[in-house]
Amino acid sequence: MKITEIIRKKTYYEVHAGNAVYEIDGELLRQYHMQEGTVLDEDTLEELHKKSRFRRAYRRACYLLDDRDYSYCMMYQKLMHTYQDKQLCIKVMEQLMQCGAIDDRRYAKKFAEYLVERKLYGIYRVRQELLRKGIDKELTEQCVQKFQKQSLKHLPEVLAKKYGSQLTDPEDFKTREKVIAGMTRLGYDYSNIKKAVEDYFQNTEQDENS
Repeated sequence: MKITEIIRKKTYYEVHAGNAVYEIDGELLRQYHMQEGTVLDEDTLEELHKKSRFRRAYRRACYLLDDRDYSYCMMYQKLMHTYQDKQLCIKVMEQLMQCGAIDDRRYAKKFAEYLVERKLYGIYRVRQELLRKGIDKELTEQCVQKFQKQSLKHLPEVLAKKYGSQLTDPEDFKTREKVIAGMTRLGYDYSNIKKAVEDYFQNTEQDENS
């Protein structure tokens, strides 16, 4: 097939040959001495097209990973949004996993630790967020179990910090239920919240009497 036109794009070249358009990166363009009038067979052009798109997609993934970590699902969706090519994106993901750039177990642990230690979420919210990031159920449960005790340790602190100003009257059950509902949305267990509220009032009363 004779190349009839080469158009420079931002990160590749559009190579027109016959009725097809191939995306070829600059390195391969120079390696095969492509210019208008060059003749290459269709299979070679198609192979170079796929190779170029893989390189671009892989470089894009590495660029994104320089800024932050990604789960498999998150990165796959990012690549699919840009390249709209399932086979290409799966191939890139396989390479990223092989070199350790994508590791759902590592990602889940770091993300769960962030949610528990920095966001101070309860374990139910942590589970929800991990699943939303595309972490599978089995790995999510393994990760959640590791942070169960640590999350519960933060409960009294979170309660006092977020709702201490509202918990002024032990007999105000309407406010108490609102506080419990708010803590539930943060991912804490109802029974544990209820106990923490009782302990809060008890400790407050002891402080006042001391």
